[in-house]
Amino acid sequence: MIIYFSGTGNSRAVATELGQLMDEEVKAMSPSMRGGDMTLTDSRRLIWVFPVYSWGVPPYVMDIIRSVVIDAPAAMPHHAVMTCGDDCGLTDRMWRKAIAARGWRGRCVMSVQMPNNYVSLPGFDVDPKGVEEAKLAAFPSRLRSVAAEIVRAESDDSEVTDIVRGSFAWIKTKVIYPWFVRHAMDPRRFSVSEACVACGKCALTCPLGNITMSGSGENPRAMRPDWGGDCAGCLGCYHTCPVHAINYTSATKSKGQYEYK
Repeated sequence: MIIYFSGTGNSRAVATELGQLMDEEVKAMSPSMRGGDMTLTDSRRLIWVFPVYSWGVPPYVMDIIRSVVIDAPAAMPHHAVMTCGDDCGLTDRMWRKAIAARGWRGRCVMSVQMPNNYVSLPGFDVDPKGVEEAKLAAFPSRLRSVAAEIVRAESDDSEVTDIVRGSFAWIKTKVIYPWFVRHAMDPRRFSVSEACVACGKCALTCPLGNITMSGSGENPRAMRPDWGGDCAGCLGCYHTCPVHAINYTSATKSKGQYEYK
């Protein structure tokens, strides 16, 4: 079984292709998994696919790891495949610690570079088109290596870490990540401009169903997105907007958009 969390489609694409390579069922990490039950008695393994958030595991994914009830053999291996724009910091150790706290064994932790989509702070933007295309061209080959490594690690009962850790990893994960979670994931900072065409793509894209279209009167074109409090910080709403009407503070007004097609 492969379960994934994705906002702009990178991790969904990785999970889908990896599922085809390994003949595994693929499911999105739905909100019902938080504290819910997941039966995996017929599964050989569980592969967690998710993006790196500011050099750490997304809080939403951590919530699921901490609370999901899994009905599966105790010895079933858990693996992580993390998508990142550049590097991962100590995200692998963060995931392994959370998995071990549940009494599970984390085997392989692998990273796959995909196009950047984080734009909410100064200095961060989507990749230039050439870099984006190069990453998309390279990831299928990387996934073949990931699949082979998972099978090998299971056959010889080993643990493997194969990620792009990057420089200053401790500072990134131990200092910047906690600040990011506290201060840079507030859905109240989203806004929508008059350019909005009320298409509703933002609401459909939200993996947590946190966006509703609301408005007064009977004119559907007057509807506007309204963000609830259950936001994963994926920026899917920002990137999927066809007219760039959604922003996260003023920092994103001149930034690019990216969505895996």
